[in-house]
Amino acid sequence: MSIEEKNQLGQFIPLHYHFQMLSDSHRIRSFKSAIERIVKAHHNVVELGSGTGVLSFFAAKQGANVQSIEFNPDLVTASKQFLEQNGVGDKVEVIEADASHWVPSEPVDVVVCEMLHSALLREKQVQVIESFRNNHKEKFGTIPIMIPSATLLGVQPVMQNYLFEGYHAAVPLFQSPYVISEETQEIIDPEVYQIIDYNNAKVETYSCTASFSFNQASKFNAFRFITRNLLAIDQHGTDMVDWHSQYLVIPAPSVVEVEEGQDVSVTFSYSPGDPIESLSNTLEISIQ
Repeated sequence: MSIEEKNQLGQFIPLHYHFQMLSDSHRIRSFKSAIERIVKAHHNVVELGSGTGVLSFFAAKQGANVQSIEFNPDLVTASKQFLEQNGVGDKVEVIEADASHWVPSEPVDVVVCEMLHSALLREKQVQVIESFRNNHKEKFGTIPIMIPSATLLGVQPVMQNYLFEGYHAAVPLFQSPYVISEETQEIIDPEVYQIIDYNNAKVETYSCTASFSFNQASKFNAFRFITRNLLAIDQHGTDMVDWHSQYLVIPAPSVVEVEEGQDVSVTFSYSPGDPIESLSNTLEISIQ
């Protein structure tokens, strides 16, 4: 595997970036809640792309047998130390391996995989889960419970402030889904363009068209991409634990002005794990 390929893998994020993920209270609390709801003491649990091991820690605290799969040798060393310091070093087996190829020796009950990036770009969430799921089914005839169970992807026209002390620069940006941004004006409600069920998800091209009907004159200059991850859900689909990845705001080619009664369609295509440019370079807008 080339250096470029390694650097593209989600599980190869270096240690000094993990503080931001650990300090994201919405992320940590949501995964903790989902794991506490799903994982039982008799379960065999695997975490794919485990990073610092925090999600493996939550599973171990439930009494489960946990295997923590991590590709970055620095993170393997660090997570072993962290898990030991947090009292579960004897309950979590940390394995240095590529999560997209590793196959367990015994059947697994629950898989935890958080290689989630906005719009499922850049990181290899789908690739890793598809590979593990197929290998597990071929070897054991079953598919484990997946955390998350699904991801919903949406898109929304917005008016974004791209003026920085008098300097205009329309660049892609990320923003928290849990804080209202004064720099972003919502123009219309988002539309879901893709639903990924991790029991069946595979790497494929997302060829997407979203349509918006405007009941008043409006203008926008960007699209906000929304990534809602369903971590745990009951059989009725009413009681769930979810978590939103960061919003991704991508500039439109130009300011779009829409008259009352007009419809706007936006089309784009990309595959999960692609760079952001794969999406932004295919954005096309039409007004009817």
